[in-house]
Amino acid sequence: MRIRRARKEDLKEISDIFRKETAKRPYCQRWTQKTAFEKIEAFFKKSDIYIVVIDKKIIGFIILRITVGERGRGAYIEELWLKSDFQRKGIGKNLMNFIENKCKRIGVKSIGLISDKRSNAFRFYKKLKYKTHNNLVLMDKKLR
Repeated sequence: MRIRRARKEDLKEISDIFRKETAKRPYCQRWTQKTAFEKIEAFFKKSDIYIVVIDKKIIGFIILRITVGERGRGAYIEELWLKSDFQRKGIGKNLMNFIENKCKRIGVKSIGLISDKRSNAFRFYKKLKYKTHNNLVLMDKKLR
């Protein structure tokens, strides 16, 4: 297993993983090849994307955005996806450790993310000691 920064030529493969994995429960998102590619391409321009490679194949990725605010440097995980066949094998944990170590080296004090409470990812993040905030809540409104 190798983790490296994504290159432009990796974006199609990354967007394919994103499209296929987000279509599953509990997310049930409907991305086309084109819209998934455009989303990943937009992240590529403003964030850091790291991929996991096994046997010369991309099997997952993480998108990290570094922020600078009144409390100093922070980081936000925009997306983290692994192909289903590679989940629950320690790969996601290795990828998170890689990102956490990278963030520590550049002075980041905290990493934020959003996770669906119904997902396996939520339990994964809890095992890695990520905590829910009592003072923050995600809010949305359906527009009609």
